[in-house]
Amino acid sequence: MEKANRSRGAGRLILPALVLLLFVGALAAWAEEGEGSGGTKVPASTCVSGMKWTGGNEGSPEMHPGGNCISCHARGEGPRFLAAGTVYQKLDEPDDCYGVKGVVVQLTDAKNKVYKMTSNGSGNFTLRRGGPITYPIRVKLFFNGKESGMATPQMTANCAACHSAAGANGAPGRVVAP
Repeated sequence: MEKANRSRGAGRLILPALVLLLFVGALAAWAEEGEGSGGTKVPASTCVSGMKWTGGNEGSPEMHPGGNCISCHARGEGPRFLAAGTVYQKLDEPDDCYGVKGVVVQLTDAKNKVYKMTSNGSGNFTLRRGGPITYPIRVKLFFNGKESGMATPQMTANCAACHSAAGANGAPGRVVAP
């Protein structure tokens, strides 16, 4: 009887052990692809970061770096944003290339209310709550003890509307880390 109970006890450990092994394997695959589930390694000649978003529209905070987050999300898919954009290492980085992680983006509105966001693993930053934002806004970036800011107050927090790879509306290109 005691031997049969030990057998059943060992059998009960097999399923949790298999689940644990599958979980560890999934984590290893996730880490290999990059910080999120949609990143793929690419040559630095393709993307300075060596990572590119290939996850389609799967609904990740790291999706489509460099894309116009606010305009796309305003169509009803995903959360709406008060402010959004991507921080890069260079001005002309193509869409979907990962940017710089850990940059603090600080918006200060016309009522001196301060909003802070930190860029994630793909360089994306978003603000979903805390508004409404009173325009115009001033923008500063902080990274590794350095600071930079926009010289002109802005009437939109939709950063990608101007900060594209080619630049628009007077922007020289992407939002770039200091």
